[in-house]
Amino acid sequence: MTDKDNRRANVDGRRVTVGSLFAAIGGFCKAFQQHCADILWANEKDRFAAETFRLNFPDIHYIEKPVEDLSVHGDRLAPVDVLTAGFPCQAFSIAGEKKGFKDPRGLLFLHIIRIVREFGKNKPKILLLENVKNLKAHDKGRTFKRIQAEIQRAGYWFSDANARILNTADYTDIPQNRERVFMVAMSQSHFPANTFVFPDPLPDGKLRSVRSFLDLQTKPDDAFYFTPESQYYELFRDEIEKGGREHIYQLRRSYVRKNMSDMCFTLMANMGEGGHNQPVIKDRWGIRKLTPRECARLQGYEDTWFKIPPSLSNTQVYKQIGNSVTVAMVARLAERIVRHIQSLNGKREA
Repeated sequence: MTDKDNRRANVDGRRVTVGSLFAAIGGFCKAFQQHCADILWANEKDRFAAETFRLNFPDIHYIEKPVEDLSVHGDRLAPVDVLTAGFPCQAFSIAGEKKGFKDPRGLLFLHIIRIVREFGKNKPKILLLENVKNLKAHDKGRTFKRIQAEIQRAGYWFSDANARILNTADYTDIPQNRERVFMVAMSQSHFPANTFVFPDPLPDGKLRSVRSFLDLQTKPDDAFYFTPESQYYELFRDEIEKGGREHIYQLRRSYVRKNMSDMCFTLMANMGEGGHNQPVIKDRWGIRKLTPRECARLQGYEDTWFKIPPSLSNTQVYKQIGNSVTVAMVARLAERIVRHIQSLNGKREA
């Protein structure tokens, strides 16, 4: 951002502040930093994600503990303008058992509301939440109605219009088909009306080529390649011979499918566990999986700033990338949220 943009982000002598629950490796944090916000604290219980976060954001106060054990007073959480939370999705995903609030992981959403309430009069001005696409339809819409009611009771504007399913490939130049529901709630104590509007999709033709994200001139480690003795080698070989080597492929149960749109399939947390759900290509050296670094790029984690801890296994890194948000997708929302906070700061200054 330019110096002028930076000054605009600091209307009343202070920058917009953010706290992040379920922060994982810092996708939300980086997106808001790109719009000149200060991240005051972040929380995550996964020790491997904590290692990645601390390597990339050494100056952010990172509280490594379960959200159930987190408290505003006990952990001295500073009040923030914006609270982000990409809360666990397994309880609502079509890939899981879909138990919703009957699953302990589904109940973690209620701890977001508890923490918001603990701030009292200093509660966040805006909440930004994220989950799987299926959240809105789960249990015939009853799960979302419960979430909606809890947010409203906590003192926020939050109607159906405040939750929208957004696809990374529609709102950024990153060619990943990744649909997630994003929810933005505005404090009734600070905003007289529910005025948040989601950004528009980008025009057709803005996507970068998926192969521009890949290392095609340098051979990755042999561990990423399928050998003729590999369990899935023949499945991939036969499908690639029919479909062409310029595409990305994926094993789904007992068959291989080709991405027809010059995009990457949705990156998933379990893509490092065997051959399933792993994006696969053919390069000049053979048939291989995408590397963790290539997957990171397809989530908006750029080589210029994102570091991967050398101590972590590839399985752990794949999991972290698959669990993350796309940084560029969140950045589009962060830009609008920061402007809303700035409007409040400007009114106070006037």
